[in-house]
Amino acid sequence: RSRAAPAHRQPGPRREALEHAETAFRLYAQSLKGQIPSSFSPMVAYHTTVPNSDVDFRSGSMASVPTLCSTLGFGYADNPSKFGLSSMHSFAVLTDVQTGVPKCIMAQGSFFISFLRTGAAAAVASKYLAVPDVRRIAMVGAGNLARHTLRCHLAQYGPPPEEIRVWSRTAASSQQFAADMGSELGVALKPVSSPAEAVQGVDIVYCTTRSTEIVVQNEWVSQGTHLNAFGSDASGKRELDPAILGRAKVVVDSLEQCKIGGEVSVPMAQGLMNEDDLYAELGEIVNGWKKGRESEDEVTVMDSTGLAALDVVAFNYAYEKALEQGAGVELAL
Repeated sequence: RSRAAPAHRQPGPRREALEHAETAFRLYAQSLKGQIPSSFSPMVAYHTTVPNSDVDFRSGSMASVPTLCSTLGFGYADNPSKFGLSSMHSFAVLTDVQTGVPKCIMAQGSFFISFLRTGAAAAVASKYLAVPDVRRIAMVGAGNLARHTLRCHLAQYGPPPEEIRVWSRTAASSQQFAADMGSELGVALKPVSSPAEAVQGVDIVYCTTRSTEIVVQNEWVSQGTHLNAFGSDASGKRELDPAILGRAKVVVDSLEQCKIGGEVSVPMAQGLMNEDDLYAELGEIVNGWKKGRESEDEVTVMDSTGLAALDVVAFNYAYEKALEQGAGVELAL
């Protein structure tokens, strides 16, 4: 197999994002065991009165990172088609852990960091849970998160897979995604007409939709497939057939959060799953306390709702880089 262009592995925001995501998962797991001091707010996510929109809030701090980070995100799925606006808006507030003095407010670039750290988290999950030789991947969803996820996947793996399939609810979105990302990354993408065509026979499925109905059916998923379920991050959202979860090794980013708003929340509420059916939190695997993939033919699922720990690490790094480069505007308190 030919090697990818060196740009896929060159140092830069994506490689740094991968390193920071892995660090965040490691520290978060250590904090849950009481190995390092930490403090996190409960995840708050709710739907607004506007259809296809939601708001979420996360906040926390961990030892070794000198920042308390709070983020507020506004997801409006119909913005691009109705108003020509981004589907995601957010801002982050960073304060000094010791004093509570505000360090910075990030607004304009906050959603970029949020998407980037989420895409990096998905690629890190694939590193531990997918088969070693990844030849075919599927992008289920073609929005901004899917773009960052594909970029991070290539940064993680280096050689591009032999086939990258992309499906979106509208053919135009799939085709635009394939054209844009193919041109940017120098790889070929294949738009497909159905999620079944996207998923069948691939090694990794990246789900990044805002769906409230099942998108990926169990019968389409081959043995050995790893699925990253990153769209279901609030109550009412779902992408995977519960039968997939019943046959898979299921890993979550946060047990407490996923019980409320993750992919596992619906089958757990219906009594089809319980906590014992969940294999691990990803941080336990990153720390080496539990194994990741253990065989070529097992089906694995990563259920993610988004950790405040990811924000703490990613936004603190962005703040430090901004100080180094003299970016931003200083405000008097």
